[in-house]
Amino acid sequence: MQLNPLLHAERVTGRRQSALIDLWSTTGFAAAVSEVTGPHLYEFGELPVPTVAITLYDVRRHVLIENGKVRRDAPVRAGRFRIGQPGRRVVVDAVPDTNQGKLLLLYLGEPLLKDVGRSLGAADAIALRDTAWDVDDALLEVAAKRLVEASESGGRPNALLAEQLAYTLALHLTDRYSALRSIAAEQTVLLEMPVRDRIAEFVRSDPGAPITLAAMAEVAGMSPSNFIRSFKRSTGMTPHRFVVEQRIAAARRLLEASDLPIVEIALGVGFSSQSHFGVAFRQVTGESPARYRRLQRGRE
Repeated sequence: MQLNPLLHAERVTGRRQSALIDLWSTTGFAAAVSEVTGPHLYEFGELPVPTVAITLYDVRRHVLIENGKVRRDAPVRAGRFRIGQPGRRVVVDAVPDTNQGKLLLLYLGEPLLKDVGRSLGAADAIALRDTAWDVDDALLEVAAKRLVEASESGGRPNALLAEQLAYTLALHLTDRYSALRSIAAEQTVLLEMPVRDRIAEFVRSDPGAPITLAAMAEVAGMSPSNFIRSFKRSTGMTPHRFVVEQRIAAARRLLEASDLPIVEIALGVGFSSQSHFGVAFRQVTGESPARYRRLQRGRE
């Protein structure tokens, strides 16, 4: 995998990129967002890997050229996407219907598609169907908008959330758009209670330590793709949500039993900042950390 997705996206768009998610060297997934300010000629070159382009603005005229031939010449509505096939030389001539918009590019590498393929019962990397802005997909559109919002706020998903998003999008794409669909996609195995207990102990043993999806999957003895499916079906929550709730539980104990400053508690249980901790704490408990501490001590 010699591809550098960020540099490729910059060459295609002619604009400096911000890598929203860069798991290329470990997982085989990267996401980059570009600002669109007017008509532009996008020269993708020969695509090295399956590449998903999601337009978050209306395009008045959109000409897609593959291997020197016009494949599609028609408008594109905001939220629609394209799956670009590796090995094809692609040029896009786009005239947007707006003065400003966002284009999101998702790069799906072989390691990710192989792992997802195994979860679907395939022996090799999953191949995606040839799709060129012909369908609406609510999940992809919402995910793209949230990634763009994160880039505008200056934030990026933490490692666990980034991994979870990468596998969730890959699983969704292969479930709905794989060239060869496997019935194994419907046969997700439930996690047995001893396995769930091991995962819980792994997270609780050090709530402040960096936790990755790959590490949780290894504790379960599964691939990340199989693990994320099985965990959600078995517990009703995503791995990231589970880790957040365990960290909040540890924080509650510290708020109840210690006089540590809230910022120290936040950082000690694995949150990047006090503000991030406060938002997560309120989502789980309905109270701010400070008010929770006062309530537990009978001061309100």
